[in-house]
Amino acid sequence: EILGALMSMIIVWMVTGVLIYLACVRLLHPDYDIDATVMLITSACAVLTNILLSLILHQTGHGHSHGAQAREGTSAPLEPALSNASLQAAFVHAIGDLFQSISVLISALIIFFKPQYKIADPICTFVFSIFVLATTITILRDILTTLMEGR
Repeated sequence: EILGALMSMIIVWMVTGVLIYLACVRLLHPDYDIDATVMLITSACAVLTNILLSLILHQTGHGHSHGAQAREGTSAPLEPALSNASLQAAFVHAIGDLFQSISVLISALIIFFKPQYKIADPICTFVFSIFVLATTITILRDILTTLMEGR
């Protein structure tokens, strides 16, 4: 479970690193073309998919029982949502993807209406990448603490 969570965080950081690299390349070589319509459609689909995935992952740990205890009228101990480390990491991964998709959607909207502002693409990538990395540090710290038998 904890290794799956670690792998999920590593993937988030690797994808973010690749996106930052590509944004740097676009800043250094501004002679690229962007098809804003395709970018807009793709990013809108990604945002909707990531919202749905985040809702599903968040609801997975909803903290009550539908089993025999519920029928008998006794209450099972409630577990906090997302108490499982791998589920929490998957949720954060989905949220990270959601924020990256929102970044692309914002860039696509700017570029669609003002094509001369195509620099919005790498700028939004930088801003949202910093946000994604900042939100995953806590979970990565918890994962590493568990792996190092800190608790």
